[in-house]
Amino acid sequence: MRVFGTQRAAGGWGIVFVVLLLVSAAMVSVPTTSDTGDRIVAFYRAHASLIVVQQVIGLIGLAAFIAFGLSLPANRWLRPALWVFVAAELLTNLVPLAIVALNPSAGTAHSLTFVEDLADSALFISVALFVSAATLSAPTWLRIAGYLVAAASVLRAIGSPLGWTALDLVAPLVFIAFVLVFSVRLLVRAPASA
Repeated sequence: MRVFGTQRAAGGWGIVFVVLLLVSAAMVSVPTTSDTGDRIVAFYRAHASLIVVQQVIGLIGLAAFIAFGLSLPANRWLRPALWVFVAAELLTNLVPLAIVALNPSAGTAHSLTFVEDLADSALFISVALFVSAATLSAPTWLRIAGYLVAAASVLRAIGSPLGWTALDLVAPLVFIAFVLVFSVRLLVRAPASA
């Protein structure tokens, strides 16, 4: 079996991504701009090593996601959506690492956390783009599921910076569930030659 470029490989890489994402997310939840600068600085000082490990696991998970995306059947929108996702995810990884490395003042930490919050919103817009592009040739039920994930992601991206946090937990979970279902379907329905 090839480990890259087939539907079966995409299914495997999707499951690897989900596992790494769940491990990373379970480690620690970084502060948002709703916290004061002093609390943000104290949090990063207290959890610096854990945050670095979390971001490294996140980067390994991103590599699995890239392999997942590149192994899916290509269409004109899939690759651009994948690279937008990668750029947004890298930004969400780099900002916490920068806060740990720079040991900034409370004001700077709060400003960097604001950048992190914006990057997080951009990440959820990119999730919406990716799931919409990835399901263009999928069965109707999977396309509908993808559009529901996209809608939840866009609402989360717009609402979170405005203080509406109802989808802060739901949107990531439906994305994870979607990638898992999509991956299992690719593994089960992969052509015999894959």
